[in-house]
Formats: sequence, structure tokens, C-alpha cells
Amino acid sequence: MGSIVPCSGGIGYCEIENPEYGGNRKTSPGNRRQKVKISPWQLFWMFTTLEISMSIWLTVSPSIEIARQDAWISLVVAGVIGLFVTLICIRVSQRHSSHTLVEFAQKLFGKWIGKLIAVLYILMWFSVSSDILRIFSLFIKQFLFHNTPIWVIASLMVAAMIYINYAGSIEAIARFSEMAGPLLLVGILITFGLNLTNLHPSLILPIYADTGIQAILKGSFVNASFLGESMMIMMLTPFIANSQKMVKPTLLAILVPSVIAVMTAIMVIMTFGANIGSTLIFPYFSMVRFINYLEFVQNMDVWIMFIWIFSVFVKLAIYLFINSYGTAQLLGIKNWRNVILFAAILIFTISLVPANIVGMLDYAKYVWILYVFPIFIVGLPLIFLLVSLVRGQSLAQEPK
Repeated sequence: MGSIVPCSGGIGYCEIENPEYGGNRKTSPGNRRQKVKISPWQLFWMFTTLEISMSIWLTVSPSIEIARQDAWISLVVAGVIGLFVTLICIRVSQRHSSHTLVEFAQKLFGKWIGKLIAVLYILMWFSVSSDILRIFSLFIKQFLFHNTPIWVIASLMVAAMIYINYAGSIEAIARFSEMAGPLLLVGILITFGLNLTNLHPSLILPIYADTGIQAILKGSFVNASFLGESMMIMMLTPFIANSQKMVKPTLLAILVPSVIAVMTAIMVIMTFGANIGSTLIFPYFSMVRFINYLEFVQNMDVWIMFIWIFSVFVKLAIYLFINSYGTAQLLGIKNWRNVILFAAILIFTISLVPANIVGMLDYAKYVWILYVFPIFIVGLPLIFLLVSLVRGQSLAQEPK
């Protein structure tokens, strides 16, 4: 057996494989057996938090614009697509449970093609994390700190991302998610209850008659693509304790945000109608600001914004982790934490490029849905699974 030694620059312990058994004493990210593990239910809270953080903020309005009052049906379809895509990613990950995507891509397709695939994934993750950081910064500036420069807001978030990754890695992010996730769900459900008096059920009628199957399916792609962020499971599986039991928690982490998105669409349509609802950039937040009980229960948006910041922090911290760890594996850097600062600066710099929030939402419309969703979320995971099955290759028990 290998010896157990403290991890360099990390928490927990690393197992150094014994050369007598074909092991390699190098402790690069590619062959290190980290003892840092998260439970499947911690994974549930991580994914639930990160999926809700943007899906009900950014996917409801585009769905209403396409499917009108049937947007809630589109979001049901999106949830089914999201579950299917996530199941594919889970099956791929379970067949290679001791390896990240950077590693098993090279095992399946060879060194150079595998590295090319990994580079494309990491570039995509850098771009989307920058997009999220920019949307977050603009949102906070618009609703809280009108005179604060965007770069100041973004830098504070980046500093928090760097700290949690340096201090505790994915384990600390998982523990924070166990606090932020329940707060987010409770806060959303409370706002749904308080908004009941503002609902006008007639605004959701007629059902299906004015749209049809084509519009409903088209309207589903926005939210389905956001739910497809579950593909990051292919980078996180080596850090999950007993990954063979992660199917139920992971699928539930897609189901819960899907149900929340459907309820949000119904609430927004019944509150504002399809015409106004489709024009709102943040329809859920606009609905929350509409809540007012006898001039006493109001300003709920402050509470919701507070816990939403937590959820966006979880999302961005996870992206920083997979970008840093994946880049370290690609470049053969022994301590992945040495890449955190570089990755954070790159994310921060790219986030400052677009001029306004409309430009950021165009990223989702013209890049994420048209290219990232069919290629990186659906296509490549299916190819990973098929190639693995055809070759009869499972890397779950192979040494790194």
C-alpha cells in the first residue's frame, strides 16, 4: 500500500502510491488521491444552490417571450431535458469515478485529442464564470450600489472566491452550500406565499391554444441549457465519497430547481401577464418588489438579494475550483492552489469586457444555447459514454 502524508498546500491527506506496485511518487493533481471528500447530499445542496441562483433570474423571461403564457410548460420540458443530460453525465462520471474530465478524456481519446477536449471545456468554463460575475456585478450595481464601479463589486466577489478555495477547497464550498441552499429555498417559498394576493389566474389562459408544441419546445432550451451546468459533475466526481450513490441526490438537485422555475413562471405570468413578463430582465425579482401587505410587509427584495448573493458565490466558487484544478492538471502543476490566483484574475478581467447587462444576456442567447448546450452539455458527454461502453473501459478502479 501507499503511504499517507499531509497534502502539500491542501487540507486532509494524500496517498502516495508505492513504486513497488507500479505507483508514481509524484503528487501532481493527475495522480494525487486526495482525502478531501464531500458527501452525495452535500453535492445535492451545491447543485441545487448553483442551479437556482441563475435559472429563475435569467431563464423565465426568455421562456415567456417565446412560449407566452405556456412558458411554464416549456420549463417542465426543460426539467425533463435537464434530468436526461444530468443522468448521462452521472453515468460517464461513475465509469471514471477516480478521474476528472481532464484525465479520462485522455484515457478515452489519447493524449492530444483528450487534452484538446479538456482545453475546450476549461475555456468554456472560464467564459461562463466571467459572464456570471459580470451579471452579478451589474445586478448589484443597479439595485444596491448605484455609484459603485463594477470592478469594485466584482473584485469583492473574486476575493471571497479565492479565500474559500485557498482555505478549504471544494469541501468548504460544500459546507457553505448546506447553509446557503436551505436559506435560498425558504426565502423563495416565502415570497411565493406572500405574492398569492397579487395573482390573476386568468392571465395564464388559454393553455396551449395560442402557442403549440414548437414554441413550447423552443422555449424550453433556455432553462434546459442552464440546468446542463450539471456537466461539472465530470470534474467533481473524484472528490465525492461513495460516488456510486450520487445518482439520486444529483437528479434531485436538478428536479428541485426545475419545480421552482415552473412555479416562478406561473407566478410571474399570473402577476404581470405574458406581455409585461417577457420584457422584464429579472422577472422574479420584479415580482418580489411588487409584494406589499398593508404597507407593513414590503421590501422583501432586500432579503432575497442577500441570500441570492450567497448562491451566486457558491456557483462562482465552484467554477473557480474546477478551472484551477483542471488547468493545473493540463499543465502538470503539482499544487493546484498555485493556479487559483491566475484563474481568478482571468475570470475578473474577462468579466469587465462587455459594456452592459444586455450584452451579457446575449452570451446566453447566442453562445451558451447555440453552441455550449449542444456540444459540451449534450454531445460530448454522450460521446464519452458511447466510447467508454464500446471500448468496455471503466476507469473507476484504475490507479491514476
